[in-house]
Amino acid sequence: MKIGFLIEYFYPITGGAENNCFYLARELAKNHEVHIFTSDRSDNQISKKEEIVDNIKIHRYKNWFRYKYYLSFTPGLLDVLNYDMDVLHVHSFGFLWHDQIVFLKKLFSKTKIVNTPHGPFMALNKYGFFENVFRKIVIFSELFYNRLYDIVIQVNPIQYKWMKKYGISKNRIKYIPNGIPKEIFDKVDNKSFVKKYNLKNKFVISYLGRIQNYKGLDQIIKILPSLEKKIVFLIMGKDAGDKKRLINLSKKLNVSNRVIFTGEISYSEKLMGLDTSEVFILSSEWEAFGIVILEAMARGNVIISTKTEGGKFLVKRENGFTYDFGDLKQLKEYINILFEDKKLRKKVEKSNIKKAKNFLWENIVNNLERVYLK
Repeated sequence: MKIGFLIEYFYPITGGAENNCFYLARELAKNHEVHIFTSDRSDNQISKKEEIVDNIKIHRYKNWFRYKYYLSFTPGLLDVLNYDMDVLHVHSFGFLWHDQIVFLKKLFSKTKIVNTPHGPFMALNKYGFFENVFRKIVIFSELFYNRLYDIVIQVNPIQYKWMKKYGISKNRIKYIPNGIPKEIFDKVDNKSFVKKYNLKNKFVISYLGRIQNYKGLDQIIKILPSLEKKIVFLIMGKDAGDKKRLINLSKKLNVSNRVIFTGEISYSEKLMGLDTSEVFILSSEWEAFGIVILEAMARGNVIISTKTEGGKFLVKRENGFTYDFGDLKQLKEYINILFEDKKLRKKVEKSNIKKAKNFLWENIVNNLERVYLK
């Protein structure tokens, strides 16, 4: 098959949607011709216009305009119309320029079109007045554009509940979860990591991902003063606007020496960090899935997650705990339980490694191929 992916950002940029697209494309490219159509920059960092990575043909186009995440204009993406494809797989609802391309592709070709939206458009609860107006306009327009997709993929089994409100009939919705690559289980030596961040004899709670307000990292910092002093919070990831606030909060609470920011890290350092960690926390206000939960499971971490779509799907009783966003009392209770009960941690560690192996991309892509062929 000849398969195209239309996505706002792509490798080397990382994130939930970007990782999903990259690993799916990498597996598919072993047996099919795969093209990526994406913008050429993020945070003013420009990537190569044309590149082949793991047999994936990447086409990047100059972004003429961008406001925050969704509102952008990249005229070169119209190049999608010049490619004869069996399937065009789009990632995310709400990119108005992508909607126009999908409309034209559907109008002038027989290409089947699939979408993995990952989550609702602007999924958080609170926005400003103008953002809310923009949100309502886009959601209304999506009622038309979403009828153009032959299949819409939900990454957890309950997303169909909100997808129906976006004009998608249930018979067009297929469940294909996110996954992890098999190399996530590779062995690494974390001694250098432990030394670099002074983590020897510490009980490490970790987070991996962008540092943004909705990720709720302040919740862990707020309860640190009341936790055992050997408990430290390791924050691995790139600042996306909230780091300064978190640093100021940790200073105010006198826990600066217990909050470690690594910044953006390499793949091997990520594995080292997760190996150093006992408990992984995803404290977000909202997540559709949370691939980092699976990554942490694969490295033997016990999971604490907020009760998001992804948290409730991935974290059962045998995997750790879930709590209500903002419930610091509940969060503190779970951390203390895990700190004190080594036997419980070891039991959950085995369960989580086993569970993570059920979400390998090489197996998930087989289900996606069947959707394409059907």
